[in-house]
Amino acid sequence: MHHGMLSQVLSFAPDLEVFEPTNTGTLKLVRKQAGYRTGQRILWGIWRRLPGSKRSPLLPHALTISIADRLVSRWILPSAIFHGWSAMCLACLLKAKRYNAITLIENPLMHPKHWQNTVLQECDAFGVYPRDCRAILSSRLIHRMEHEYEVCDKIIVPSTTAFKSFEQSGYPGKAIIIHAGVDHHFFTPRPATVSPKSFRVCYVGRVEIAKGIGYLLQAWKQLALADAELVLIGEVAPEMDSIIKQHAQPNVRFLGFLPPAEVAGWYRSSNLFMFPSVNEGLARVLFEAMASALPVIATETSGAEDCVTSGEDGTIVPARNTEALAEAMLWHYQNREESEAMGRLARRNIEQRFTLSHYEERMIALYCSL
Repeated sequence: MHHGMLSQVLSFAPDLEVFEPTNTGTLKLVRKQAGYRTGQRILWGIWRRLPGSKRSPLLPHALTISIADRLVSRWILPSAIFHGWSAMCLACLLKAKRYNAITLIENPLMHPKHWQNTVLQECDAFGVYPRDCRAILSSRLIHRMEHEYEVCDKIIVPSTTAFKSFEQSGYPGKAIIIHAGVDHHFFTPRPATVSPKSFRVCYVGRVEIAKGIGYLLQAWKQLALADAELVLIGEVAPEMDSIIKQHAQPNVRFLGFLPPAEVAGWYRSSNLFMFPSVNEGLARVLFEAMASALPVIATETSGAEDCVTSGEDGTIVPARNTEALAEAMLWHYQNREESEAMGRLARRNIEQRFTLSHYEERMIALYCSL
């Protein structure tokens, strides 16, 4: 916006709104779809009361996205480049195409079929019925996403791992890696004079099966560390109930969803950040934790290889490997000073490569190249 490139922003939540930039560098609301939020509540309320709705819990999600997309597409203005979000913008994308815009789709995860296959494997491994798993995508939504990929000119992905999933799915030459950034002035290290009283391990993200939380809880249970606690921040999916009952120890805390300022505080009061995801693009929580001077332990399927140098500012372990997670956590527990030094290198890595300014530069360079 500050570089004079932005002409319009379309927002889908919680309301359908259109914003345009002002001369003062802010956004001004110019249109809003009346009754949209109320209509969504009514649709979901009706759906939950229908017989058999539990067998297709995500169907209204695909329907409401399609409706919102069609409504907003009426307000699309001519532009040189259209930048949309995966699954949300098929009608808008087609409208932009009619204006001869270069079209980009932002996809924050793996290719959806790769994602789906991985989640189904996790359901099988932990005895969870797919219909009870929140991470499962509806076939209608996957079809919609693939239609977007076929139509658009380029697909923006966050990591090499995600890039490979698109190449393997038949989109060679379309995917482009653009690494994200983090507000390193908001996520900051704790003062050097302050140290946690106990060894605290932190996880931030959805507490669901696709995030590898089952393996993390197993590894933590296996270690049985003295004077230590594991803190998990994020909404807990119902599918995790039996796994938590079986593996969560008394020194595991589930804090639920927290506002950003509180999350930043928990980073600063922790010694180590864990990200055991089996299925990821490149989660921004990795950048947040590193900006907070935390060493990270992440899996090879989390996208972390694009921002973590294993053995220097963090540790990358095989996915679905409880023993590897436990061994890595034990090393940080037993080597506190070396672990803190890794955290300081993580902070320096963010400052040098992954701030918001770095992300802005990468995006502007992409727009200019197109």
